[in-house]
Amino acid sequence: MEKKLNYLFKKDIYNIYILRHPQVANHADNVFNGGVDVDLSDEGYRQAESLYGFFQDKNIGLVISSPLRRCRVVAEKFQDKTNVVFDERIKERNFGVFESLSWNSIEKKYPNEAKQFLDNPFGYRVEGGESFLDVKKRVVDFIEDRLAFIESNILIVAHGGVNRVFISHMLDMNEKAILKISQDYACINHFQSDGSFVLCRLINGKVGL
Repeated sequence: MEKKLNYLFKKDIYNIYILRHPQVANHADNVFNGGVDVDLSDEGYRQAESLYGFFQDKNIGLVISSPLRRCRVVAEKFQDKTNVVFDERIKERNFGVFESLSWNSIEKKYPNEAKQFLDNPFGYRVEGGESFLDVKKRVVDFIEDRLAFIESNILIVAHGGVNRVFISHMLDMNEKAILKISQDYACINHFQSDGSFVLCRLINGKVGL
């Protein structure tokens, strides 16, 4: 038993940082952006600079980002320093006919769909869009593909809904617990892993804390 423990402690430990993109230009409208390629606000661009500065001494070996602009703005800042790749599997959930609408507008325009969305938050697939379970499937596929054999510190730039899948999957949480996870604009989630064990260091943290 002692030999086994000594072997485990000799494994390399790598950091996995998972960010939510900075504040978006239409944040005050409280609409479902989902797959809409919205730009950042002025504050969002400031947050992007702060995030870039924060990670300068973190020895990031790979940046993986959603291809949507609100994430690309952060990821592309690292292109002169490390490898940056974009992966469709970590795009935000496609909300179909709900896209670009506020919840009040959705309830007025699509009352039946709004009720089904609330009654079945994980399984309901909005017309023209995805269910939460659809998103979970592609994000878990990403985790098993990209994070199974990590060999450097990794920075992932993604979205609120996607990040909740990351967190819940890595911590073996049940689906209902996902709804209790806050993901603010420009937040940082920090995990450490040796390839077999995952340790959570921070959830929904802010630059400067």
